[in-house]
Amino acid sequence: MNPQHLNILILFIVMLIIIVGVFVYVYRTSLPRNTEGSGQSGLSNPNQKRFLFFVILAAVLVILLTATLPKTPYYYFANEEPAKVVFVVARQFSFAMSYQSGKPGTPPPNEAIELPAGKTVEFRVTSNDVNHGFAIYDTQNQLIVQTQAMPGYVNRLRWKFEQPGHYSIRCLEFCGAAHAFMESSFLVK
Repeated sequence: MNPQHLNILILFIVMLIIIVGVFVYVYRTSLPRNTEGSGQSGLSNPNQKRFLFFVILAAVLVILLTATLPKTPYYYFANEEPAKVVFVVARQFSFAMSYQSGKPGTPPPNEAIELPAGKTVEFRVTSNDVNHGFAIYDTQNQLIVQTQAMPGYVNRLRWKFEQPGHYSIRCLEFCGAAHAFMESSFLVK
């Protein structure tokens, strides 16, 4: 597993533990208390407890978003100039890939794509008909990165392929009867 992906996974597990802890705390503090005997200490008003809880929750969310958003794949290679640009047009039930952009509504000619290893590559992904998923799988058949292919919009996906080999592309968005057969591939040298 990629070390960057492992760090993100660990961060999301920590976030899950914190969120579960918060909900357990809220549940336990909202149970009715036996108020006989001694007086209450600390925050006695339930509205004060709720306010404190939401301030803490907001602070935790801001910290977690600040820590996770910059690590999304869209920011990994944003400052690097891509060595190659690949134009991808998805349509039922295939991907057309080319180094040259086609006219709007017309798919580019389908070319055999070869990309350099260790250099940033940009995929410009769109669709001619319905929403499709554009998922790239590595040589061990593990999903490494994905974006959506949407009609009338171009998603720019940058990635750096470290390992040479054949990478496959599959659609992750159900797009019709032959969705399961919507595949393509390219070579990284």
